[in-house]
Amino acid sequence: CYLRSKSLCNMGGSKTKLVWREIRSTVFTGAIVLAVYASVFFGILSTLPRMDEVEKLKLWANFPPRSLQSVGAVREVLIGYGAHYPVRVGALIALLYITMQTFMIPGTTSLNILAGAQYGWLVGFILVAFTSTLGSTSSYLLSWAVGRPLAQAVWPDRMEVFRNEVAARKNKLFNYMLFLRLTPLLPNIFINVASPIVGIPVHIFFLATLLGCAPNNFVAANAGARLGEIKSLSDLSDRRMLLLSGLVAVAALVPTLLTRNQQQTAAKGAAGDSKDKKE
Repeated sequence: CYLRSKSLCNMGGSKTKLVWREIRSTVFTGAIVLAVYASVFFGILSTLPRMDEVEKLKLWANFPPRSLQSVGAVREVLIGYGAHYPVRVGALIALLYITMQTFMIPGTTSLNILAGAQYGWLVGFILVAFTSTLGSTSSYLLSWAVGRPLAQAVWPDRMEVFRNEVAARKNKLFNYMLFLRLTPLLPNIFINVASPIVGIPVHIFFLATLLGCAPNNFVAANAGARLGEIKSLSDLSDRRMLLLSGLVAVAALVPTLLTRNQQQTAAKGAAGDSKDKKE
């Protein structure tokens, strides 16, 4: 069996067929959503005036950007073109970002840098902060609609652990989600897909994602604004921002730890009182 779920491997034929049918439905729905995003993207693109053929080839050869060199090449093309059509070019970048984030396609860090290079650190940061959050929320909603069978098949054990962790922190879900976004404990792809399935409300997911991913988004947008000063993606690591992320992560976890400590103290007190009564 290629899937990690032992229970799925041991199912009867009818149940296995049902699960596979649900997985195929998930993939089919995802393909439809991707096609809709692509149609809107190319629809906006068609409204823009034609580019010079040399610039057009240069843009398509490097878009979406996968390295600092490709970010620089795209910026050279867009710096003049985007100055004349800033809203439509910004909409294309935002829509591409949302699509890549929805389907967990690598390369969004380079788009963060491009946004900073194209619009400056402030506007670039605001743009990527909201588009990255909207993309993650789009992934959340897609998973909520049709993602359960695929998630259970791919991450059966991790889903169970995550479900228990969420249930144990149901009164402090925002702090827990913020902590997860600020730290690399769980991959973002797993958080996006699993959150609706384990019962994390969309408003908590949205706000925690917006705030929790802000430090990384700011570092990338700020790096784009000073593109000529950085030589590789490793130069994005700003010690001050990493320290700030760590402090915010600890602060986000403090209420959860305090609540757990209070519960343990109360449980010990109740056990002691019960023992005294028996004596």
